[in-house]
Amino acid sequence: HVRVIAATNRNLREEVASGAFRADLYHRLSVYPVPIPPLRERGNDVLLLAGRFLELNRARLGLRSLRLSPDAQQALRRYAWPGNIRELEHVISRAALKALSRGVDRNAIITLEAGLLDLDALDTPLQPTGSAANAAPSPAAPPPTPAGTLREAVDACQRQAIDAALTRHDNNWAQAARALDVDASNLHKLARRLGLKG
Repeated sequence: HVRVIAATNRNLREEVASGAFRADLYHRLSVYPVPIPPLRERGNDVLLLAGRFLELNRARLGLRSLRLSPDAQQALRRYAWPGNIRELEHVISRAALKALSRGVDRNAIITLEAGLLDLDALDTPLQPTGSAANAAPSPAAPPPTPAGTLREAVDACQRQAIDAALTRHDNNWAQAARALDVDASNLHKLARRLGLKG
């Protein structure tokens, strides 16, 4: 026996009625439908998921600690999340990279502020409720942006991580690769691409 678990963001019943989805396939898949509400309807789940993405980015970028400020947490709860969990993952990753591009110390506790999330630029906030609806918006200066493209910022971050690992391990590439948790041959290729190695 084979059991298939499928997910979609479309209403398959409507898709079948319009002829856009095969009825026989719908009936085979629709044995036990489990509706999963979008992220914007799941309350504080956004903070639980953000915590997971913070930890993934902390480990991937070699940081001691990565967390959200209270304002950033509030901004995440207020945002409508049209791109759902994938959008949240990308917002957290982008904010972590932006923080790194500003020269933060990897051994410090890095707190991502609301401005780093760029949620205002994405322009789909939920309507505020309660006292927040009556409060006057506070003007905030936009955070400074790193020079160049995201790719250049990522490359600079990778160069810095490789340089630091090599320094810690007396230019021993195998030990640096182990410390960075990458394959040594991949580290050599990356170093060549980044211009760290001839």
